[in-house]
Amino acid sequence: MKKQALLFLACICCISAVQAQFLRKMKDRVRSLTAVRTDSSLTEGPFETPANGPVNGQPSLTISGSGQLQLDSVFEFDIAVYQETEAWQGNQRVVKGGEEIIVFYSSARPQLAVHLVSKSTGARYQFYADFRQGAQLSITAIHNIGSGTREKLDLHSMEPVYPGETGYLNRLIKTGEKKVIAGVACEEYKADNIRRDSTIGGTSHALATASVWTPMQPHTLFPGYAFIPDEYKDEMERMLVAGSYPPVAMPLEMHLEYSNGDRVDTYTTDIVKNENRRVRVAAVIE
Repeated sequence: MKKQALLFLACICCISAVQAQFLRKMKDRVRSLTAVRTDSSLTEGPFETPANGPVNGQPSLTISGSGQLQLDSVFEFDIAVYQETEAWQGNQRVVKGGEEIIVFYSSARPQLAVHLVSKSTGARYQFYADFRQGAQLSITAIHNIGSGTREKLDLHSMEPVYPGETGYLNRLIKTGEKKVIAGVACEEYKADNIRRDSTIGGTSHALATASVWTPMQPHTLFPGYAFIPDEYKDEMERMLVAGSYPPVAMPLEMHLEYSNGDRVDTYTTDIVKNENRRVRVAAVIE
């Protein structure tokens, strides 16, 4: 497993500074897996090489975390939000920088998913949340090798895979600004001076400002929100009253600025409704 984690990190080291900041999530997650006993429906091996992929050509997906938490291996969704991110270094757009994103929602179940693919490396990052089961699943995969973590779903620590560092979603505060994006009424949440460390200089790549535009009503794109258990709904209401952001309805637009002038912009390109699809978790390694 340690070899597998090191190979994951080796594949990441060649990417740009803008994407490296985001992919810190992946490295931290892989490091944590080396210290956790795992359970998996697939085998742990084989180990991959950056040039050739898995040594015997067989995909592998390992899931760690509590075996007491239940999650489906296949999810059904009928709403898809397609998005793209653009990475910028100063005034120069990074060629093949950024990510392609699909956010899935269900009309009949309190479930959502976020699928992200790096344009530069092809690495995949996926997040699933099932409010009925009270569980979430985060997966990273590259060259047909995947590692994931199954955890109890907690709104305050919930970090769907999405552009940017971890830990900034719970710092977002409603600004009162509103606009319509792809026909959906949205409102802005913002976090300034995210990193206040006095040692951070103008040449460092630390997330400084985040502007996030989310649907004003979660059920606009996530009708399954109506079936979320009351304990989660009550907590969401308390978060909204306090002006903070419950990460349930994912942003339709987002702008991240870093202390060295780099930025990452996320835009919605299409919203498709009433299109039923079955999403297999294991497809991340295919």
